[in-house]
Amino acid sequence: MQLSLKKEKQNVLNETQSLVKLRSEFVIQYYYSWIECNCLYFQMELCLDNLKNLLETKKPNNELMTGFNYYISYEIFRELTECVKYLHENHIIHRDLKPDNVLISMDYRIKLCDFGLAKEVVNIDSYNMSKAKHTADVGDPGIYQAPEALTKDYNHLIDIYSLSLIGAQLFDFDKYDIIDGNVNGCQSIFTKRFNRLETTTRMFAHFIAIADNYHK
Repeated sequence: MQLSLKKEKQNVLNETQSLVKLRSEFVIQYYYSWIECNCLYFQMELCLDNLKNLLETKKPNNELMTGFNYYISYEIFRELTECVKYLHENHIIHRDLKPDNVLISMDYRIKLCDFGLAKEVVNIDSYNMSKAKHTADVGDPGIYQAPEALTKDYNHLIDIYSLSLIGAQLFDFDKYDIIDGNVNGCQSIFTKRFNRLETTTRMFAHFIAIADNYHK
């Protein structure tokens, strides 16, 4: 019990340090914190919602995605990709990317939150982060978490793995096809959902590039 409490305190400290350092439009803004009645309080930027709730309101997977829904999903994924790129350029691995931790701000921008498990990787090129030794305190594993995140030997590509699974949900793909490496399954869904060859080709190439970068 004491060990669990100690880890929770360390996660809170990690998140505070990360938020103070990452002053950006891509990350939820931290304003102030204080202790009152033996409890720690944070004052942070107010956001409208998170991506998890938004995904839960989408139409069932057996319905075709409309052009409008495709555009909204594309814009969300584009902004989310920029958020992750910003972290990696600043030598930060989030380690806990999932729809719950993707927020929608009051001005409808995508922002990342929950940096309790984030790790700073120093002295490594942000575009070529080699594997480094880390702690394996990543909490409860979920479907968005790369398998090697549970070990002490991983790099920034664990965030790319999570990003591709979130993208799968945004565009109504079966995320388990990506988890299992089933490229043919992804291609089949592209063909069914998008009848424009140009759109199909571009989106398919984009996700294959994500998967290829991760597996390298």
